[in-house]
Amino acid sequence: MGVSDESAILSKWLVREGERVRKGQPVFSLETDKATFQYEAESDGFLVRILTGEGEEAAVGSPVGILSDTAVFEESELETLLNELGKTMEKQLDHTEETVDIPIEKNPASAAEHVFVQKAQNAKQKVSPRARKTANELGVDLSAIHTGSGPDGRVIERDVLGAVQREVTRKACGIYSGRPLTIADRVNMRSIYAKEAGQTGFVGRVFDARKVLAGCTPQNRLTPGAVVCRELVRLLVKKNDLNARRHGDKIYEYNTVHLRLGVETSLGTLKPVIRCAEAYTADELSVLMRNASERCKRFASKPQEFQEGTFSVADLSAYGVDCFTPALTPPELCALGIGAVFMQIKAAERGGIEAYPAIRLTLAYDRAGVDALRAAGFLNELALLLEPGGTEP
Repeated sequence: MGVSDESAILSKWLVREGERVRKGQPVFSLETDKATFQYEAESDGFLVRILTGEGEEAAVGSPVGILSDTAVFEESELETLLNELGKTMEKQLDHTEETVDIPIEKNPASAAEHVFVQKAQNAKQKVSPRARKTANELGVDLSAIHTGSGPDGRVIERDVLGAVQREVTRKACGIYSGRPLTIADRVNMRSIYAKEAGQTGFVGRVFDARKVLAGCTPQNRLTPGAVVCRELVRLLVKKNDLNARRHGDKIYEYNTVHLRLGVETSLGTLKPVIRCAEAYTADELSVLMRNASERCKRFASKPQEFQEGTFSVADLSAYGVDCFTPALTPPELCALGIGAVFMQIKAAERGGIEAYPAIRLTLAYDRAGVDALRAAGFLNELALLLEPGGTEP
């Protein structure tokens, strides 16, 4: 499991109670926030008792079942073991869970500043540390989540992300703001329709990739595309006028980035979405992107993985393509294309020329909601962040 995982959902038992288990045989399936995988038995034995049912959450290190050397065992011995395990699990829960007092909020913040309006109430709830961390990063009021999906109503990370998604789909408040098209936007739309021209514009920018490549090592398995995406989502949170969707004559700007990927499969291109992408580090984002791609290629993705993106990314570096124009996914306003590394030549400071590795970025944008100057300014700022001398990726 990932180093940041604190729990997982046991999605399916592959062996029934009383059945024989061989070493290396898949016993059950686990589902985390990043991946779904199977646990293989570490020894031979018989599954004599299931402790965690299908669909239930288990903390890292907690027992989910009991394997016995033989099919025949003393019931009293099993009960003694279960009592000991129960005491151990209670200690683990006391250590990993927090019982918190939510103070009365006398001056609740406005909905424009927070995802949820604070509620004046005193309550106690069990919250996992990871859920608390995610809630703090996304500005989610935990008091708005009355009952969690974890054991005994504990609030876990997926409850926090689910609350964000419900608020996004409910109305244009907090997560995004609906603004009417400006006069310039309307003039631009009329000119486009009058000329019967395409509604998509493109701008391109080559940046010095030496700093990006220096951060990609075999140990961290980072790819240049993942580093670019990490800087991209950080910038989109600050400049959310491009992290938006257009519906009719309104632009909905999001304060959280739902990053849509493009994955080539044997039956065509699939476009999964990584929700709240800005909440993850470059390492975590790389894992999420890799796992989403693998699930698409195995056709094991869930329908909710393709819902409502706010910005699209297409990375064709694996195909050796260094220049291409990405396709928009309406109603999203923008899509970024990331090309392969190639060698670029420039004049050296002390005379002569020098070669350096470069990557070309291409931004496709909806001309009805974004003008060329705004798109070019955004792409230039992103490139400067990625080049030597910019902020750390």
